[in-house]
Amino acid sequence: MVEIARRAGVSTTTVSKVLNQRPGVGEKTRARIQRLIEQSDYVQNHAARHLRKGRSGLIDLVLMRLEGGYDLGIMQGVQEVLEQSGYRLVVFATNEDETTERLWLRRILDQSSDGVLLLLPYERVGIADTLLEQGIPFVAIGDRNEPTTAFPTIGSTIWLGGYTATEYLLSLGHRRIGIITGPLHLTTSRARLAGYREALEQAGIAVDPALICEGSYLLGDGIRQTEALLDLPDPPTAIFAGNDAQAAGVYQALYRRHIRIPEEMSVIGFDDVTYSTHMAPPLTTIRQPLEEMGRMAAEMLLRLIAGQTLETHHVELATSLVIRESCGPPRQGPLGRGNS
Repeated sequence: MVEIARRAGVSTTTVSKVLNQRPGVGEKTRARIQRLIEQSDYVQNHAARHLRKGRSGLIDLVLMRLEGGYDLGIMQGVQEVLEQSGYRLVVFATNEDETTERLWLRRILDQSSDGVLLLLPYERVGIADTLLEQGIPFVAIGDRNEPTTAFPTIGSTIWLGGYTATEYLLSLGHRRIGIITGPLHLTTSRARLAGYREALEQAGIAVDPALICEGSYLLGDGIRQTEALLDLPDPPTAIFAGNDAQAAGVYQALYRRHIRIPEEMSVIGFDDVTYSTHMAPPLTTIRQPLEEMGRMAAEMLLRLIAGQTLETHHVELATSLVIRESCGPPRQGPLGRGNS
């Protein structure tokens, strides 16, 4: 505040009025101070403000986008816990835009929020480091790095899920298995792919890079990457989608090509969101315990807010294979392609 006051040619009292949105500052002076605040990335100390104001009763859930059953499954588990606690949930989607993420982070630092549930890669724009520095309780859900991370995380056995999905397709007789990943800068995307690779290698099958397609966990990826896989000189007999939204895109692409599931192409997803049972045919998938992840993350955060010590900072829940009707033995002969 002293530095901003010096640069603006005003007193620290004037800077304080602008920061706390109080009257008594001229419009031009207020605008000049606000520009300097933005340029210097100034933030008020969250912990000190919290002591003065008390708790807000609000918890922020920040995520990449509001679409797909993955986020909704976790949100349902979070809401179940918060309904009993008296806290209200504030949901903010960044749409993977770093400017939006910085705006959200500034809002958290400038306004009252008792804690944060972080449902996006926490290394983006230094979110985790800033929350730690400011003493804001938070729990990261999903993507994680090493178990030595200095803050609480909750996830599932993603590598094992990727291995199990691939192993199941191999057990049905498939040898050419395509995979559509999420963005490979994400730990969870790389874990799925590593499980896929390990299962193939243990079966003595060389990994074909042409069968690995990177996506963004969106339905549109499933369509585009499936079309690329179908256009290969030797298309796969099965496709492992990185999540159920991508699997829905795989279904659409196969429908356009008049390719039957599972008679001509087996499809397996990941997450087991609510709509996977209503797909035609019902989708075989790897189940993540999404609601349980949300519940446990919310419970951990409430304990942190209350100043309690967690027995463990890192929780990893089990994934499991859910067999339905979208997988079968590999087709015999070439893939029969209709008009696209």
